[in-house]
Amino acid sequence: MGNAPIRHHHVHDFVLQSKTQHANPFLAELSAEFVHHSGETIKGLPGFYDGDRGWVIRFSPTCEGEWRGITASSDPDLDGMLLGPVRCVPNQNPRVHGRLGIDPAHRRRFAFEDGVPFVPLGFECDWLFALHQVDPQAFRDGVDLIAERGFNYIVTNVYAHIGFSEIGHEWVFGPPRRYVFGGTNERPDHSRLDLDFFRDFDQMLDWLHAKGIIAHLMIQVQNKQVRWPQRRSAEDDLYWRYVVARYQAYSNVVWDVGKECYNLVNELGSHDYTVDRIGLIRRTDAYRHLVTAHDTAADSAGQDSPADRACDFVSDQVHLQDIGKYHREAAERLRAGRKPYFNIEYGYEQGVEPVPTFHSGGTRPWKDILLWTWAIYLGGGYACYYYSNTAWDLVKFRPEPPGWKRYRYLMDLLSTLNVNAMEPHDELVDRGFCLADPGRQYLVFLPEGGDTDLALDAAPTGATAECLWMDAFSGARRSVGVRMTASRICLRNPLDDPSHPCAVAITASVESR
Repeated sequence: MGNAPIRHHHVHDFVLQSKTQHANPFLAELSAEFVHHSGETIKGLPGFYDGDRGWVIRFSPTCEGEWRGITASSDPDLDGMLLGPVRCVPNQNPRVHGRLGIDPAHRRRFAFEDGVPFVPLGFECDWLFALHQVDPQAFRDGVDLIAERGFNYIVTNVYAHIGFSEIGHEWVFGPPRRYVFGGTNERPDHSRLDLDFFRDFDQMLDWLHAKGIIAHLMIQVQNKQVRWPQRRSAEDDLYWRYVVARYQAYSNVVWDVGKECYNLVNELGSHDYTVDRIGLIRRTDAYRHLVTAHDTAADSAGQDSPADRACDFVSDQVHLQDIGKYHREAAERLRAGRKPYFNIEYGYEQGVEPVPTFHSGGTRPWKDILLWTWAIYLGGGYACYYYSNTAWDLVKFRPEPPGWKRYRYLMDLLSTLNVNAMEPHDELVDRGFCLADPGRQYLVFLPEGGDTDLALDAAPTGATAECLWMDAFSGARRSVGVRMTASRICLRNPLDDPSHPCAVAITASVESR
């Protein structure tokens, strides 16, 4: 198969052929082991059937240099096949940093495989796969737009069927053009998978990977009228293993058992199935991507379920509709837990256009959703933005909502700080919210604008600091130098409209540390 070069953190498909007649080729067992010339090994990498008596081993090298592989299979034609040698060359895409993991220095934060810290800003777009099936260019344009606006993490379903919107509307994609299984949703054949569906999904993931966007894949969704296989049946396991086998080589993947897993508790009476699926994912995934489960228990503010405790990070759905409560929930979860905390689907921004779709008491104007998002980050959590006209089965990126560019302002300010080292310290300010690594960095958010006082007990006397003020609505910035000569300093708002919500990032000078 030649000494073909593969870029670090990218995928390469080894396509294998067999003459063996299989009653169901999806059930043929196939895996591979890869060994680097240094001795590093990737074991138990599962292959998958891709049609026309062809199987694929999808490989992503974890370090540069030469790799060699060998297969193991229940099919004699596929067993013992030599793969490679292949040469892993340096990654040339500055957006790609390898697999996402937990920051070893800050266990409640994220970092990439290459050590780069990661602050996620999520964007939920459940029917992204269905948009891509119909219009790949509209998909690419939409992803490019939200990436430009600072979103670096997309939460999406592998498959969903029918949502809340008006079926037949131009921008409504439920039911999708392609079904995930054989047959139809009304008469499914769960022993087969629709390979054209997955080939299209490959292209979707390729684009997200190239853009450096994390794909948070919800493997199931329980409330969108999908006729899933019977729980823990052979067909059920087939689907789960196939998805993990096909997509684990992508370095930008995060696994999620499924959207709103509390539905599984309602159906089955316990968290056992969710925990079982977490175990299945981990046994199948040779690359050990992060695993989570969205909203495992209804009305779960302030508490983790047994399923949450089995996850690498918490993906909750908490509706509070009050900026202070969102902030306190994030801060309490960060302090009480030992893992990152995401609030996914905390509020629904109303659409610019009145396309018929889901609305609730949590559907609010863009300013409310933006301020709630700031509050979650200042509490030490992470947020996943939800826009009514790009969620559920409705995907319409234009006209662009007025709030989107303001998330770019949020992310640009966060990028000036080492957020992973910071925790909520509201006691340091007399008003507003404060995230801090005391003595080094502070981020203060003032939802109502104005001034505040900041305590500096941990800062070295005589240190200087740069205060970067930013208007959360306009993005206007102004820098002010401050000498830390007292235990408290007054942060005087220098912005043109001090009544706007604003933030100030305070960084002590290197010389003072």
